[in-house]
Amino acid sequence: MIRVGVDAWNLPHDRRGIGRYLRALLVRLRDEHAAAVTCTLVVPEWSVLTVARRYQREVAGPRLPVASRRATRGGTFDLLWFPFNGPSWDAFRGPSVATLHDASNFALPGFGDARATFQRAAERCERIVTDSQFSREELLRYLPIAPERMRVVLPGVEPFASGTPSLDVLAFGRFLLFVGETDERKGIDTLIGAARVLAERGIDVGCVIVGRVVGTLPDAGDVRIHVLGHVDDATLAALYGACAAFVYPSRYEGFGLPVLEAMAAGAPVVASDGSSIPEAGGDAALYAAPGDAEAFAGQLARVIRDAPLAAAMRELGRARAASMTWSRAARELVAVFEETVAP
Repeated sequence: MIRVGVDAWNLPHDRRGIGRYLRALLVRLRDEHAAAVTCTLVVPEWSVLTVARRYQREVAGPRLPVASRRATRGGTFDLLWFPFNGPSWDAFRGPSVATLHDASNFALPGFGDARATFQRAAERCERIVTDSQFSREELLRYLPIAPERMRVVLPGVEPFASGTPSLDVLAFGRFLLFVGETDERKGIDTLIGAARVLAERGIDVGCVIVGRVVGTLPDAGDVRIHVLGHVDDATLAALYGACAAFVYPSRYEGFGLPVLEAMAAGAPVVASDGSSIPEAGGDAALYAAPGDAEAFAGQLARVIRDAPLAAAMRELGRARAASMTWSRAARELVAVFEETVAP
């Protein structure tokens, strides 16, 4: 059995893609691979007695053990896994694996704050795991990593738990759904631009935005815009199921997990055809060029006007999501752990 220390420094705070990634994999590693690996949450606090519960309650089911970083110096673990884009501290020994989710810190302006942890991973970790073939090629371009050290483990998705939504999603009428922060990379300008084009063509559809608003939203003209901020999973699932289409106009992604989540909940998906996003959506989505509001409007008009097409996309999306499981991702990650510690 491999004793894995998991760098959990941001586990209680990350509610976006990386946090969901880590929580899902920790559950599968504990519940499905207990004979192969045992995971301990490694935290920055020196005394874990007062903080252990805070970290443990982030992972559903039986509690995982918690240890301070200082425990990594004494041979407690066979392997350290750094899931938050590289090592968050320097004083560790022994073999290690880092998950670098994408290369946006190098490829995009204004995203360079965390380059040091990526570079530390490239220098010190025996294996680098990433979320897509696109991200693999990007990371190899920007970092001194030998290709044989890289492994691709596509993320998974799981059905949303049943629950009662916190609001009446049907009150929004016909709407397009956007999930994520509204920075330029995520393409909120493309979504609102496409909605304005649809309005000019006589197609009445609003926009529902789930996530934190960054800066000022583009002028929406007469398009109805509803900004909800963070919502619970039951409400998010209801929004996915009720929307005319889930729109993912991002200009750059390491994978695009919301595409799979939308499909799992039964939403037709229209997404950018750039970066890694087609690796998430496969042939179950319609695509348009990043930043091209006219092209997005054209694809969205097809979904809105063609009910049989929308129904077929919902079924294709559910099938696609069902094939992309966290169990499969956990199994592939265990294989990376095993080859890392192999003599």
